[in-house]
Amino acid sequence: MRISPLDIRQQQFTVKLVRGFDKHEVDAFLDDIADDYEAVLRENVLLKEQLATFEERSKGLGEREKALQDALVTTQRLGDEMKAAARRESEIHMREAELRGEKLLEGVRSEEGKLRSEILALRRMKRQLIEDLRATLERYHRSMSAELGDDGGEKQP
Repeated sequence: MRISPLDIRQQQFTVKLVRGFDKHEVDAFLDDIADDYEAVLRENVLLKEQLATFEERSKGLGEREKALQDALVTTQRLGDEMKAAARRESEIHMREAELRGEKLLEGVRSEEGKLRSEILALRRMKRQLIEDLRATLERYHRSMSAELGDDGGEKQP
């Protein structure tokens, strides 16, 4: 059972004639105790209210902390997913570039083969033309020698 400030103020003691306490002193002391007790009770109520307020704030902060933690985890996961997607995309681009490079190289090699074939054909044609020209010149030379006669290299005016 709790004692209230009113209980302290209304407390009555039996008075003995011999060696008793001064009634006014006891009443004054009880009033002081009642005032102090009342102040302590008010302070206790105020502290309980503050505690409830702080607990509410703490609960709110805990919820915010959890929300921030969840957001951090989500952000981390999203960042990892974005990195993986970027990595996959870069690998695809690399493969595409390699394929384009291989096709280009294949085209260049094909063109090189064609050019080499053309060069060989042109060289054969050059040799043929030179041989034809030489044969023609030799025919003209023989024809001219026959027309001019074989006089040992004299020239006629």
